[in-house]
Amino acid sequence: MTNDNYFDDLVIQFPILKSIIMEEDAEMVHFRMERFADYTIEQIKNGNNSELKKCFAFQETNIDLMTSDLRNALVVSDCEALLLGECADKMKSLTNLMPPKLKGIYIDYEKWYNDLAEKSR
Repeated sequence: MTNDNYFDDLVIQFPILKSIIMEEDAEMVHFRMERFADYTIEQIKNGNNSELKKCFAFQETNIDLMTSDLRNALVVSDCEALLLGECADKMKSLTNLMPPKLKGIYIDYEKWYNDLAEKSR
C-alpha cells in the first residue's frame, strides 16, 4: 500500500476528513496522520465509542500493509497524540477498544516513552 492509497482509503472511510487531509502536502505523511489522530481524539472527547472503534479498526486493517513511513507516522503522530494529548488520562481504559495489533503498537510505544522519561530523570 502506498502512502497515497492509505490516505485515499482514509477519506473514503471518513469523508468528513477529506478537505483537512487533502490540505496537507501529500509528502507530509506525519501531518496527515496527525489530522486523523485529531479526529480520533475528538471521538474520545465526545464519548463516541462507535466512531472511535471505527478509527481503531481502520488502523488495524492497514497495519500490515503500511509503508515504513506510514508505520512510523502511526507511532509518532497517532499513538503519541493519544498517549500525550488532551485525552491521555482516558487511554488506559480505551486501549481495551483497540484491536490487537494496534494495541500492541500503542503499548510498545507507551513503554518506550515511559522508559525514556524515566532515564531522563
